Amino acid sequence: MKQITEISDDIKQKFNITLENGGTFELKLEYIEQQAGWFYSITYGDLIINGSRLVTSVNILRAYKNRLPFGISIIADDGSEPIFLDDFSSERVKFYLLTESEVTDFETEYYNG
Repeated sequence: MKQITEISDDIKQKFNITLENGGTFELKLEYIEQQAGWFYSITYGDLIINGSRLVTSVNILRAYKNRLPFGISIIADDGSEPIFLDDFSSERVKFYLLTESEVTDFETEYYNG
């Protein structure tokens, strides 16, 4: 797992993330105050995921496990959801990029295969 530590407390952010296999994907994050939460959009090849809410999860991209060679794990120190603007910059909530093998391992460990 690789922690993404570049997330700041800016309300809109955009990252190009390089994967273990050399590929890349675009990650957009947006904090929406009225919703008290963070939302993400991902573009990987022809797959586009728009405006999904970030929640604590072993792999928020589990629904796409057969289409993506990576996953994203969101872990909060206190077990709650990422609801504050400074959650990532303060590291109360951590954002991890998972490799394809880590996704497989987590699938077996947490979801029984």
